Parts: sequence; structure tokens; C-alpha cells
Amino acid sequence: MSLSQLSLLHVRNLAEFKIVPDPRFNIIEGANASGKTSLLEAIYLISQVKSFRTHRINHIIQHKQAELRLVANYLDHTNNLHIIGLERSRSNTRIHLNKKPVNQSSQLAALVPIQVITPESHRLLEDGPKFRRQFIDWGVFHVKQSFLQVWKDYHRILRQRNAVLRHKSSKQQVTSWDAPLVDITNRFHNERLQYLQALIPIIQSYTKQLTDEDITIEYLPGWPVDMDFRQALQASYEQDCQFKHTRVGPHRADLSIKSHSIPVQVGFSRGQQKLLVCAMRLAQIQYLQHISQQSCIILVDDLPAELDSNHRAKLLNLLDETGAQVFITCTDEHLLELSANTSRKVFHVKHGQIKEVV
Repeated sequence: MSLSQLSLLHVRNLAEFKIVPDPRFNIIEGANASGKTSLLEAIYLISQVKSFRTHRINHIIQHKQAELRLVANYLDHTNNLHIIGLERSRSNTRIHLNKKPVNQSSQLAALVPIQVITPESHRLLEDGPKFRRQFIDWGVFHVKQSFLQVWKDYHRILRQRNAVLRHKSSKQQVTSWDAPLVDITNRFHNERLQYLQALIPIIQSYTKQLTDEDITIEYLPGWPVDMDFRQALQASYEQDCQFKHTRVGPHRADLSIKSHSIPVQVGFSRGQQKLLVCAMRLAQIQYLQHISQQSCIILVDDLPAELDSNHRAKLLNLLDETGAQVFITCTDEHLLELSANTSRKVFHVKHGQIKEVV
């Protein structure tokens, strides 16, 4: 999938414009606060119907404007054209795909896989397990068509069991939800596990290339590994009643990532953490391409940050090898040493104005 044209109106500080990106590399250069990241945010917004910068979509609408508008043309791996239009007011979102209304954002997310690498990407490692679960589930969602329904069914049954726990119901009422929860959990867990078994060696390979470090990755399913889920659920009953929610299950899963037996959150520098997250994203991109021949769009905000020239070159080379469409922001295009044979366009952003550098 690649973005062939983007039209934009009233997104943050960006003026109205239309760009025709390169199908491979697009460098967005400009001073800090000029609007470079807002362009990446717009690309993300129109296919994911959310921002990677804020949960408050209204903050993306330009000050004193009633709404923002985006229109994007995409070419898929069979060269078919898809047109997405999005209008967002202060109270409503309207989305169209090929002139037909879209009611579920997951329809667009499945059509246009996007990976984002930002200066905040280390949060995937340093913050809570929610971010690492999201990382896993993004990958399973894109390679397993059935996974979204499994995910929804699991959380629906989990909410129902938690509602019974909150109302201090009898043990029989609580445990009546155990059988359906065990069934859907086994499916949920197995799909995650199968995905990770294929993905982890790819992550390790990319990490070695980028950092020269060996890592181990262990999937923690959300319950003691010496029990099956049914046993763990039964053992957790008293605590579930005490805390009024289900304390074991895939919603508590995590990834333990270590180097030389030390958690990378402690043993890796910020630059190494950024490279590790890049390795994790690149692995997902490669695996998706292998399984489905579908390519991601890759957004990299401030690639040079915390990376020396050697590591920048390594990362750029691996991004180039993906064959994916890449958008990279930086303050100076000369910080990015791409191969002379790599197709590219350069866009300069200044005071919300975007111009292609010819």
C-alpha cells in the first residue's frame, strides 16, 4: 500500500495543500515547530481515524476553524486505487471509502497498515504493558482476518464477568462466565502465541543488525506459566472478588525483553531503545509482507534524534530494504544519507506551508 496523493485543510498549523508523494522515500525537512510532524499525523489520521500524538482529535483541528478535511489516494499491492475522505468537526466524524460511508475505523486500518516511529517510541519499552499488548495485537490483526472478532469477543465476555464481580454476585453467577471466557481465551492466546513464535526471531535479527546486541523475548500470557488458564482463573477467584475484576487473562499479558539477562529498560541507552523499537517495527513489516505481500506505510518522526551517523545509516538501509513507502521528518535532509539509487522526494515545511524541493 502506498499513498499517491494527499489533500489537506485545517490540520493544526498546516495551510491548505496537496502533495503527490514518492512511492518510496519522502523526506520532510524544516525547523522545529514548522509543521513537519503534523503532516505525518495527517497521514496517520486519515487511515487510522486517530492520532499518534493525542487522544483529543479536536486538538488537531486548526484554531478558529470549524472542521478539518483530508482526502487521500492509495494504491494497493495490485495497483488498485482506493480513495479515503475524512471530515472532522468539533462533534462529528464523517468518513468515506471509495465514495461509500465507513462506520468502523477498523475497515480503514486493515486496508492501510501504518507503522510509526517517533522520539517517544521508547514508551513501548518503558511504559506499561498496554503498549506492548497493542504492539502484538497490531501484528496479529493484520495477518489474521479472524483476530479482530476474537479480540472483541474476549473483551465482551471479560466485561460481562467483571460486571458480575462488581455487583458482588454469588460464586455460581461469577463462575458461569468461566467456561466461555476459557474458550475465547484459548483462541486469543493461541493466535498471539503463533504470531510471536514467527516474529521473535525476526526481531532478534534486526536488533543484532542495528545494535550488535543479542536479546531474549519472553511472552507472559497474563497468568502463571505453570498453569493453564482454567486453573489460573479458579485460583484467582478470591482475589477477583476482592478487587471486583478479573485479574488473569490476555488483558494482563506482557513481553519481557532482556539483553544479557538485564531488562532492556535498564540496560539499554535511549538510543539503543529507539533502535530496538525500530527493529520490532521492521520485523512486523517484514512478516506482514511475507504472509500477505502487503506493504506498510512507515512514518518516522525526527529520525536523526539520539542516533549517530553510523546508526542512522544502518536504519535507513533497513528501511530501504523493506521496499515500503517511507515518510521521514528531520531538520536537514543532509542528515539522511540515502543510497543514490533510492527514489525520493523532499518537501520543505515552513510556517505551515509545504513545498516540494525540486
